[in-house]
Amino acid sequence: MPEGPEIIWLKEQASVFIGEQVQHARGSTGGYLLEMVAGEILQEINTHGKLIFFRFPAFFLRIHLGLFGTYLVDTSSSRKLELELEFESGTLRFYATGCRLLFSLPPECAHHHFDVLHPGFSSDKILRKLLLKPDVLICDALLDQQLFAGMGNGLKNEVLYRRQVHPLSVVGEMPQPVLRSLVAAAVAQSELYLEHLREGHLPEYWLAYRKESCARDGLPLRREKLGRTARSCYYCEACQQLYAATSW
Repeated sequence: MPEGPEIIWLKEQASVFIGEQVQHARGSTGGYLLEMVAGEILQEINTHGKLIFFRFPAFFLRIHLGLFGTYLVDTSSSRKLELELEFESGTLRFYATGCRLLFSLPPECAHHHFDVLHPGFSSDKILRKLLLKPDVLICDALLDQQLFAGMGNGLKNEVLYRRQVHPLSVVGEMPQPVLRSLVAAAVAQSELYLEHLREGHLPEYWLAYRKESCARDGLPLRREKLGRTARSCYYCEACQQLYAATSW
């Protein structure tokens, strides 16, 4: 699943098309959507977590990349094309994405305190919300888009690994300083991920996600689908502390 930083990177790349008219709209998405978008001028681009909104004069085009979605700017792929927007100076192409027209932004877009890469993200508010979920596993909490909008499975693994916290740790058993450090790490790692994207060095970012051995002690990393979300966790049993035993 694409991470929040990839949505910000998409916004930065697509911003060159603001003020330009959509010359042609093609793809396998609904014909009504294609008819509505063609000929319209892109006015603004907004993001929230893993969602991106292209604002046109009378509506918004919401793009959700989902689990397997991707996009390309001024290049193409052999994958099935979901949507192509041809502007005056270039082309945006989306594959395996959810496309939808909206006449206003969703209400959650007005609340930035849980959007990890937004300047309005509030660590204090998120910490208070975490403390109201004492029975939740930290591997599930970090994927909760109402707590950490924009966090995906890769970033979840990196935050836990770099802060040396076991994914099966229970929120209510974790000291508040540890929880606070994880909230801070969610922001810091998202920003670092974005920097690697901008520099074209994303493979160098990963220390734990999809890795086989621990960068600290050389021991094999365990890979298991854990928590209510049953998403893959990569962790080191030797150096990631487990806060409280669980029944998982």
